[in-house]
Amino acid sequence: MAALLYTSMLVWNPEGVDDALWSRLHEHFDEEQIVELGSFVCLTYGQQRVIKTRGVGDGELLADTTGGLAC
Repeated sequence: MAALLYTSMLVWNPEGVDDALWSRLHEHFDEEQIVELGSFVCLTYGQQRVIKTRGVGDGELLADTTGGLAC
């Protein structure tokens, strides 16, 4: 549950990541895992913002390939 809250905070309310949330995260993850989770969330969120800004529809980006994140 802490990972989901952290994800939500990174996307919608970064200022909401407080000492209590860090403590909850450290109950389940070490520092490297928390950094990896944050990096993945930010990378994925950033990719989604670019896709939305460019108006790319579902399945359009890799339509002529056999690879991709969904494979």
